[in-house]
Amino acid sequence: MTEAEFADRIDCNWPYHHISQSRELITTAVGISPNAAFLALSEFCHLPVSAAVESTTLLALVELWLSEFDHPVAPMLAECAISMIEHRLSSVSETLTKMDYVSGYPGLLAALSILCFSCDDVDGLAYARFDEISAAWAKLP
Repeated sequence: MTEAEFADRIDCNWPYHHISQSRELITTAVGISPNAAFLALSEFCHLPVSAAVESTTLLALVELWLSEFDHPVAPMLAECAISMIEHRLSSVSETLTKMDYVSGYPGLLAALSILCFSCDDVDGLAYARFDEISAAWAKLP
């Protein structure tokens, strides 16, 4: 399965209340790529409007995700996801610092996207940084 196929499979369709299916999807994501793993995390902290999921369920899914995925930026993004689930926004400056750190790991567009949604970016600074980083990654060989 490709990243795109995985994204299509889970987009607004995560089995939040089925832990075994969630574990299987997380394992699948980790096996595809680090970016796919962050796509999975984004389903826990940036829910579709139609999803009715208790925060305790989402927090448990983040913990499950973190236990299955070993990556240098995973703990930072898990904390970000937890803050989002708990309706706590990060400052724009903190988000930009985290985005700069993630920029050292090319291809993690889903991680950058999570960070963009984690702050109240009324001036578009995080989105501009997203564009800068993704453009720089696109130029890499």
